[in-house]
Amino acid sequence: MTTRAARFAVSTLLMMLSVGAHAVTWHLSSGPTTQEGGAMEIAGRNGAWELAAGYVSEQAVQVHLLTPTCPHAGAASGCRYSTQDIRRVVDPYAYLSVQRRFEFREGAMLRPQFGLGLVAQSDTNAYVSSPVNFSLSLGLALGERVALEWRHFSNADTEGPNLGQDAVLLRWQFP
Repeated sequence: MTTRAARFAVSTLLMMLSVGAHAVTWHLSSGPTTQEGGAMEIAGRNGAWELAAGYVSEQAVQVHLLTPTCPHAGAASGCRYSTQDIRRVVDPYAYLSVQRRFEFREGAMLRPQFGLGLVAQSDTNAYVSSPVNFSLSLGLALGERVALEWRHFSNADTEGPNLGQDAVLLRWQFP
């Protein structure tokens, strides 16, 4: 973890702990990203709003390059293209997310969940090229304490590149 990411995560957690902890339910999450990495997060939920601080580990991105070779400068006809796959390592980063959460079928054993909000990252990279992005969550609560959730960060193609960041998280609620 970079020093900048560590400071970001620690200051965020301290802020969360100082905000009326008696009215907040706490969630701890961890799981893989879809790009050979991992994510972990601690979140405080007060009613329908959730504030989370997380960390995404080092990851790898596969880049597919298409390079034209043209016999005549400026002429598109007669060009041949070569392809090359490059594996690029992406540095870890910390994030702070605020989401409006929706839960359906309250009181049932299996409850669908949905969240929409904003996320700020400590660093930008090939997956999340903007410092502030949109956050989308879809999940399924299994009882009162456990949930499985898919998390996606994206800038909605407002800035390139926009590969987006995905993670599958197993969440556990603790009192």
